[in-house]
Amino acid sequence: MSSPALAPTPNPSNAQAFERLLRMAAVYSSLEHFRRQSPKGVLTVGHPEIGQAAGNIWKVLSAEGPLTFAELMTRVDVPESLFFMAVGWLARESKVTFDPAGGDYLVRIP
Repeated sequence: MSSPALAPTPNPSNAQAFERLLRMAAVYSSLEHFRRQSPKGVLTVGHPEIGQAAGNIWKVLSAEGPLTFAELMTRVDVPESLFFMAVGWLARESKVTFDPAGGDYLVRIP
């Protein structure tokens, strides 16, 4: 019987890696919240959910101006996968553009 694999201990001196770990933990926490609310723990995503998330992203960008993905994710309370589906939807419709911003991307309304 083998012991379960442990996650690597974050190195506080590597701020980018630590920040990424914190964002992943926050997203996982949000995803678990949605799974618990769904019947039988199943998270289903369709056009209505993606459209609603896209609308929320649009509202935040309209109110606050350009934001990085990291900043935008903290303001739109949806699981990471749904967030990126919604951003993709907006990009496909030419509703947002992206600019590199120090290892992240700045999302803006053109």
